[in-house]
Amino acid sequence: MKTATQTSISPSGFAGPAQHYALSEPLCGNTHVIVWTQDAFGQQAAEAVIVAARMDGSAITLTRLPGSFVHADPTPEAALELAGYQVVRG
Repeated sequence: MKTATQTSISPSGFAGPAQHYALSEPLCGNTHVIVWTQDAFGQQAAEAVIVAARMDGSAITLTRLPGSFVHADPTPEAALELAGYQVVRG
């Protein structure tokens, strides 16, 4: 199974807590991603978002990648599982 290994990098500046992952196989051509979760506010539902990242933990783009989802209780692990990855702690 493909794996997503959480790195020690703590990305900042996102709409919620963010984590950086190195992927064993690329997701849409990307070997690193950032996943963040954000709580619901106003008409916006809670969600988990996966975006392309560089090895240094900076985002390449904020375009949502497969695995991003809207749910009452989103988690980074669930987003990566939806994208086909098993999460591994680095």
